[in-house]
Amino acid sequence: MRVINFIVIMLFSSAVCGQAEKVINIPTYKNYKNEIDTTLWFKWKYDLAKQINLKNLQTSTDTFHFRFWTDIQTVDIWTIDHNSYFGLVTNYAQRYDDKLLRKGIFKIGKIYSNQMTLDSTKARQLFNTINKLSIVGIPTDDKINGWHQGFDGEEFLIETSTPTQYDFKTYWTPRIFADTLKEAKQIQTFVDYLYSDFKIYNYYQKLKLPKGSYQRNGVQGIEIKAPNQKSNGAKKITDLL
Repeated sequence: MRVINFIVIMLFSSAVCGQAEKVINIPTYKNYKNEIDTTLWFKWKYDLAKQINLKNLQTSTDTFHFRFWTDIQTVDIWTIDHNSYFGLVTNYAQRYDDKLLRKGIFKIGKIYSNQMTLDSTKARQLFNTINKLSIVGIPTDDKINGWHQGFDGEEFLIETSTPTQYDFKTYWTPRIFADTLKEAKQIQTFVDYLYSDFKIYNYYQKLKLPKGSYQRNGVQGIEIKAPNQKSNGAKKITDLL
């Protein structure tokens, strides 16, 4: 079992400011020393978020902030008053260091990214879809009986934040469990909405990439032979399964 517990951190703000404490919920596991440690997904995405200019939701004071991760994009939806809604799509690609790659060492040498702001109408539509599917209330997959980790597939991550709570959750290949687990069906329905109705992948095609070898969905060495080559570079997650 990859996640066995949750680390809960209480962040206390200054009493002078009169702000409430914020509870931080992050999945954990036991490392090789049998010590409780935060899940690797959290560590990777926390570092990546800083490199692609994403807001730290652990310290966010937004009334509500939702972030959905794929292996090449994030979608952020937030509000400060539940009247106005804001949205942002961040596209990113992780290219391996060419010199190290020739030695058989797969190490990220460069990260390319861009950000595209959503208009308020699209942001509200996404919020309504999240709310309709009750996405925020779904536990991380390891807390759902019958949802287990596999060796291949896709990993979707969700961060949610309010002034009093932050949650980081993982969902491995929900389509596999969608017929038997209602929670998986909810997540997969949201994923399908993003690709079919919201057309999230169209945003990714705006990211211009130079030739090189890129990491995609845990697959090593997805090669782009020419700048922004579509045939081997900018592929949907499902194209690599």
